[in-house]
Amino acid sequence: MKKLTVISLLFLLLVACQNQEYTEDAQSIDSSARSVTEKEAQQDEEISTSQENEDIPPEYLDETNYTGDKLEIVKLMNARMRYLYEEDEKAYMSLIDPKSPISGMGRYKVLKVTSMSDITIQEQRKLYQAVVIVNELNENNEEYSNTMVFWKKKEDGDSAQWVIADID
Repeated sequence: MKKLTVISLLFLLLVACQNQEYTEDAQSIDSSARSVTEKEAQQDEEISTSQENEDIPPEYLDETNYTGDKLEIVKLMNARMRYLYEEDEKAYMSLIDPKSPISGMGRYKVLKVTSMSDITIQEQRKLYQAVVIVNELNENNEEYSNTMVFWKKKEDGDSAQWVIADID
């Protein structure tokens, strides 16, 4: 009788241990599945965030605050932001003076100009030169400062147009 009791207890202990192992395995599998699901959700969120940033159009400068040559320069700055957003290198390069050191379009998008200095226009011997310092916010929410130089050539007379001479 004692042997039967001991064997029964051993059998119950064995069954209990196996159930615990299955429970631990099930919990392990469940946590692995949860971990994979969380990683997928995080990746989906990162993808949607980057797509949202790509789809955000730039916030253009308010042109109603400017007149004359300063208005033409602000329009040029807005056109630059638009062509960067549209990734239209041909149109972007049409804004640049052929003698400029700028050889191509940047691979970034400007979301908005966060601040800018007054547009300073100076008369030179052969041209008018304008300089403006801007702080811009790009699609990665990084802010950086640029000095933009614009030229309007006197030799072109009444048909002279402002162009971007350099961006540092």
